[in-house]
Amino acid sequence: MEGQFRRPKWCSAPRSPERHKSQLRALGNEADERSWEVLDKSVYTVGRHETADFQLQGELVSRIHAAVLQDVEGERYLVDLKSTHGTFLESKRLKAHEPVKWPEGQMASFGFGPKAVFMVLGSMGEVAPPAKRPKTEPQVIDDPMASLYGDLPEASIVNTAPKVAETKVQPLPTPTKDPTRVIFLDIDGVLRPLHSRQDAFQNTRTIEINGARVPLLGSSEAKAGVDFWPSAMRALRFIVQKTEARIVLSSDWRKQEVLKEGIQSAFEEHGIPDLYSSTPDLDQATPGVIKTLHSSFREKRCKEIRKWLKANPKITHFCAVDDVDLSMPDKASLKSQDSDVFLDPDKEFVKTNPVVGLTMEISKLVICYLNGTEPSEEILSAVFGEPTGIITKA
Repeated sequence: MEGQFRRPKWCSAPRSPERHKSQLRALGNEADERSWEVLDKSVYTVGRHETADFQLQGELVSRIHAAVLQDVEGERYLVDLKSTHGTFLESKRLKAHEPVKWPEGQMASFGFGPKAVFMVLGSMGEVAPPAKRPKTEPQVIDDPMASLYGDLPEASIVNTAPKVAETKVQPLPTPTKDPTRVIFLDIDGVLRPLHSRQDAFQNTRTIEINGARVPLLGSSEAKAGVDFWPSAMRALRFIVQKTEARIVLSSDWRKQEVLKEGIQSAFEEHGIPDLYSSTPDLDQATPGVIKTLHSSFREKRCKEIRKWLKANPKITHFCAVDDVDLSMPDKASLKSQDSDVFLDPDKEFVKTNPVVGLTMEISKLVICYLNGTEPSEEILSAVFGEPTGIITKA
């Protein structure tokens, strides 16, 4: 391993591997969403090298970045192997070569910021059945009402605090009809989880979009948007408040009216003005017109944004917020004659991490782009830099 890391004496294969086996799942990088079993090895390596047990693809991931250790009781520990961009548990950086206990369900990140790769450790074991209630001998009671309520404890009076009246978010001022600033907004990975918990909506009407199920809740034609991150909605409201920019929907959610209604409902709840417009859909061919060909999804989305801007020449400043990198042409796009359609990451585009979405730190950078001001080093460091907090093994 890197940096001459020596395995601790307590590190060994679990006494009962099948009983303690877990699943490790990678998140946050659309090209590398994979899962592995943690079973009967004492040490599993993590990195981008082909010899790593858990191979990750990401520019912040070192060749052999970190390791997952086990002890005889099946407890898991995460250790950083002097990686370049660091290993983090719950946003706290691990000190190199010092194993830290990794509880199930806790998020680990390899690198920090929008380009980090995340992993979650989860149990694969079956949930134990609920314990049976002990049988009690029947009692002979003369009072027929006592047979129903006689075994219940005596009621006690509890003083409760008065109910606090709900406070509604005050809507922002009515925006101008002819804006000069716009936000091109994606939804999945920006306002909601890229892969929302599907088990939470087992008995709920859903609609499928790009392979992901979107829950629809509410009266009659229900509203999507129930799983939007409140923190992301607050960050979006902050952008609109500081820039008076209008929101143009660039997400594939614009293709379904029921999804757009859900967005409007979520905006109303958080006091955000209604959607101003949507980008054109280049996949929809007008009768008699040949369907537009694109070398990649990135290129298509950028072309849709550019086409909307061409039809709205009064726009002086814009910023696209998306979990897909609209500034990075892939190999196929570089061969295209339209490679100049991609967005400038220094003034036109900000990428979110799909695991956490739009944050208040990212919103401050978007505000700078929309207002035409230079972002400070503090803002850039908050979005792209690394925290300094260090933790050691408990």
